[in-house]
Amino acid sequence: MKSSLSAMGFNEPWSTTEGGEKQPLKNGELWIREGNYFAVMSVRDDNEKTMQLSLINNLSVCAQLGIAATGQSSKSVFSAFSHLTGKALTQPETTAFNIQSPFHYHVLITEMIAERTLMQCGVKNQ
Repeated sequence: MKSSLSAMGFNEPWSTTEGGEKQPLKNGELWIREGNYFAVMSVRDDNEKTMQLSLINNLSVCAQLGIAATGQSSKSVFSAFSHLTGKALTQPETTAFNIQSPFHYHVLITEMIAERTLMQCGVKNQ
């Protein structure tokens, strides 16, 4: 998994955490923990345009993570995370999951945790 992520440009050093490993991102962290692969990233929400750009950038990280973890096509992974992000935006604080996949994708938007909006996305085998 780490070699696939490295091939996609995630080359920062990994640090060991309780139950897994993490790597810093420009706006968050990438985690590998007990078969779960996820990213926690801040969402810049100063205005609508800034928020849209931030979400697109975060979706790119989610898709790369999903491709590395599943080996599925970029189109299907990006589509899954885009759909789940839309659901998560309409119901913040509620995790959106996919059902019809051999992999379990999730997206969670949390508002104003530690004075900022966060997005978590991840994937694991069902």
